Amino acid sequence: MKERSRTPQTKKIARERIAVLFSQAEARFSTQPELSSRYVEIARRIAMRQRIRIDRDLRRQFCRNCSSFLVPGRTSRVRICDGNVVVTCLACKKKRRYPLGRDAGHGQ
Repeated sequence: MKERSRTPQTKKIARERIAVLFSQAEARFSTQPELSSRYVEIARRIAMRQRIRIDRDLRRQFCRNCSSFLVPGRTSRVRICDGNVVVTCLACKKKRRYPLGRDAGHGQ
C-alpha cells in the first residue's frame, strides 16, 4: 500500500480542517448535537492519520472515550475537587482530571 503524504503542507491543511470542524461542531450543537459529535470524530481521524496533535483548547472540548462534543451543563459536568478540574462526560460517564493551575483562582 502507498505511504500517505505527511508533508508540512498536508499537516498545515489538516490543522486548519480540524479547527474548522471544531468551530462547526460548536455552531451546530444547539440544533444538532449528534452532528457536532460526528464532526469531532472526523477531526480526530484526520489528526490520527496525519499524526498531529490536536491543540489543548480543542482537546478539552471532546470526550476521549466516546468522541462526544462536550458542552458544560449539557453534555458534561465540571467540578473542582482537590485541586483538580474534573470533567465528567454525561454520555459515557468517563471522568477526566486536569490540574488546577496555581495562577487560576489562587490569590497570591
